Amino acid sequence: MGAMSDSTRKSRSLRRRRLWLFLGCLAAVALGSMWGCFASPVADLWPPKPGEPRHAVDVVYWDWHTRIVAAADPLHEDAEQPARSRFTEWGFGEERWYLDGHQGFTGVFRALCWPTDSCVGRSEDSLPYWQRYRSRELERWSFVVSSEGLARMNEYLESLRGSPIEAHPGWYSGRRSYCLFFACHHFTLSALRAAGLPVRPWWGFTAWQTRIQLDRVARFHEAEGLLPASSAAAPPDEGDS
Repeated sequence: MGAMSDSTRKSRSLRRRRLWLFLGCLAAVALGSMWGCFASPVADLWPPKPGEPRHAVDVVYWDWHTRIVAAADPLHEDAEQPARSRFTEWGFGEERWYLDGHQGFTGVFRALCWPTDSCVGRSEDSLPYWQRYRSRELERWSFVVSSEGLARMNEYLESLRGSPIEAHPGWYSGRRSYCLFFACHHFTLSALRAAGLPVRPWWGFTAWQTRIQLDRVARFHEAEGLLPASSAAAPPDEGDS
């Protein structure tokens, strides 16, 4: 009985040590995840300095995807100034899933479990995405970047755009493979980081991780009064409904 009792105690002690090790690993993962939310801005790039031109950059989330919408014209502090006239939109996806319709369970496994061909969408329009597709229940975050930040963001985005895909106007072959470690949210966050915003692109595996970061930057904009009134100016009521 004594030997069995010692064995039982040793077994329980081993289980406790394994449990504490497991909990410690969970805590380390949680702390690492929390650390991912607290990036700092790129020094001397963001936020725009007082008196420096500001450019609007919006992120739209719909149907599991994030898209970047950048205004061509700088914002004005004076709300009487003309509204923005042209918008450039960028998107990223797995080519066979997003453009060719090869989806389903096997499509998810293919897209995430090993690198596959990607596609980069780039288009220009006189109306922004949220004005053209009013019926879609989407989320939108509005940011401002400096002229240098906008240039660096565009340079980054262009570096991922390859040759046109003839069957799909406005879409281009991606120069970086699509996979679990670089999907549409990584694409979006990487572009924002290139503009200087305080985000961590690698921490964009899911929509909720991306949303946490975008919400944090949006709160900073609100607290600092970075968005002038004209940034919310709406073009004429057009688009689908």
